[in-house]
Formats: sequence, structure tokens, C-alpha cells
Amino acid sequence: MLHIHHRGAAGAPPVVLLHGFMGRGAAWADWSARLAATHRVLMPDLPGHGASVGLEDRAYTMPGAAAALLEGLDAEAVARADVVGYSMGGRLALYLALQHPARVRSLTLVSASPGLRTAKARAERRRQDAARADALQADVAGFVARWYDQPVFDGLSPQLRAARVALRQDNAPAELARSLHGMGTGAQPPLWERLDALAVSTAVLAGGRDAKYVAIAQAMAAARPAITAHVCAGAGHVVHDEHADALRRVLALQLSPVPIRP
Repeated sequence: MLHIHHRGAAGAPPVVLLHGFMGRGAAWADWSARLAATHRVLMPDLPGHGASVGLEDRAYTMPGAAAALLEGLDAEAVARADVVGYSMGGRLALYLALQHPARVRSLTLVSASPGLRTAKARAERRRQDAARADALQADVAGFVARWYDQPVFDGLSPQLRAARVALRQDNAPAELARSLHGMGTGAQPPLWERLDALAVSTAVLAGGRDAKYVAIAQAMAAARPAITAHVCAGAGHVVHDEHADALRRVLALQLSPVPIRP
């Protein structure tokens, strides 16, 4: 079962925060502090991250991770929740909302994607992720440092960058490799053709300096008009850390008693 971090009163409306690759539930600590006054906040360590390690192979896939997440929510007596996901966690959140719509009250995606559209692109990404998995296991500190040297992370302050690097280096390299192989963008089922089936209020947030994810957010909104795209000018990939007000404004709508419905 997934390890789940908690904050807030047990009887408050539940909100689930899903972290990105190499993160863990504790990556949402600042956000849980903001939300705990009004919500019960659940922050799982996703398979291969934090304390959710040594799981069966199926758990390191999108369907298996969704099943493990639902098992954890069942154990917490959470029947339905607002779900917020960043990057890899956003891909899982979208899959969950499509496969198990009765369990999701609203969906908020930060720098997340429905996957790659073509088999060729997915095959190439799997090759890239296999190489990344090897690099991770050979030198996790070097891998994390190179990861945060990417231009989309330039907006992070030195303090935020150092905190994120330290958190990610504390994961087990072999477990991160399992996550990459099973839950990487090339391994996940593409969800573009299923966006019309979304039955919950959905907001997609991207940083203005992260052109790839701006285009994805806008394409999602074009494919399903009820999806709202939000672009935060000046932010990169980690919008919720770089410009917290942008996500705060989106969540004010999504977590309201009656969220906007498709």
C-alpha cells in the first residue's frame, strides 16, 4: 500500500496532492499548510518514491499506481476527493479521473500531459527513459543535478532548487528506475482521444516560459472546451513553487463548494 502523508482535520473535504517524478508526498508540505485550514490534505508517496517502495511490479504502471492510490484512499475512508497533480502526478491524476470518475470531484493539473500521441514518439521516449534509468542508478546525485540544469527550472530560487535537489536525492535510485520504466511518458497509455470523456471540472496550469506545456494545456482546452487552460507568465515547469499565487487562484475555483462543471 502507498505511504500517505496527512494534514488537516479528518472531517474536512479531502484534497489529494500528487507529486512529480523523483518527488514524494512531502514535496507538497508548503501547500498542505495552506490548505489544511479548510481541507483534509492527503499526500501519497507514489510507487518508487519516498516510503512507497518494494511494491509488486504492476504498481509501477499507470493502472497499477491508480489502483494502489484508490486502495490507499479506501483505507482512509475517502470516497471522493479534489485531485491536484504535478507533472507525473498530473498524468496519474488525469488517468484516475478518466478511469474512476466517481472518485474525483475536481481535477487540477500542473505542467502535466495526456501523454504522447504516436507510437513512434512513445517508443523513442521509452528508449530515452531506459537511458535515464541507467544514469540514475549509476549516479543519482549527478542525474538530479543535471535534471535541474534544464532551462525550464531556471525560475527556481537557489533555496527552492537546493530543497528540491535534496528531496530527490533521498529516493532509492533503483526504485526511481522502476518508476521511469513503468510510469514514464512513453510507457503510459495515451489519453488525448479520451479527453471528451472527462466528467469533472478540469483546470490545466502551465508556466509561460515552459513552451511545451503551454502548448499542451492549450491543446487540451481546444480538444475539450470545458477544460480551462491557465498560463502563468514568467513561470517555468514548477509553477506551484515559482508563482504560488497562480495555483492559489485556480484552486480557489476548483476547491469551491460547487466547482465549475463541464
